[in-house]
Amino acid sequence: MKRSSALYLLFAASLAIPGTALSQWQWKDANGRTVYSDVPPPPAIPERAILAAPGRVAGAYRPLETEAAKAEVKGDAKAAPQGSPRMQPVSAKARADKATDADEAFRERRDARLKADLEAATKERDQLARDERCQQLRNYATGLSAGVRVSRSGADGAPVRLNDDERAAELSRTNDSINVQCSS
Repeated sequence: MKRSSALYLLFAASLAIPGTALSQWQWKDANGRTVYSDVPPPPAIPERAILAAPGRVAGAYRPLETEAAKAEVKGDAKAAPQGSPRMQPVSAKARADKATDADEAFRERRDARLKADLEAATKERDQLARDERCQQLRNYATGLSAGVRVSRSGADGAPVRLNDDERAAELSRTNDSINVQCSS
């Protein structure tokens, strides 16, 4: 084997070792013994008993242990304060009520958001329709003032062309409509 190949294998092996070391779990079991494993601890092991986990640098995170938690680990009920929240279990009814309250609050927020979105969409639709109508009125007024021939349907349905006086009156009505409907 060539010297460069041996160095390459040595280098590759040295890179593999820390990866396996970092993928180890370490925790204290119920008897106080330290357990090392490549699989996570069982769910019965509390978070404060986990000493090392993959992706967590040793000593980087340590949850604070209160006197009640330390007493709970030792099994000493007298050392724990009586008003400790860890010593008083939450009833299933209280958890269900809290979940129901959270669901109701979520529904209220969702309904308020949907209502606000609907109002915003309605306003936007109305504004677009108004802008389109104003643009049509402006185009019509431009055509009238430019002298484009304009006709209306007569009583028999035949087209009747506007004369100059009728065109001026139509332009005046169109400008009034523009001023009323399109002024912002």
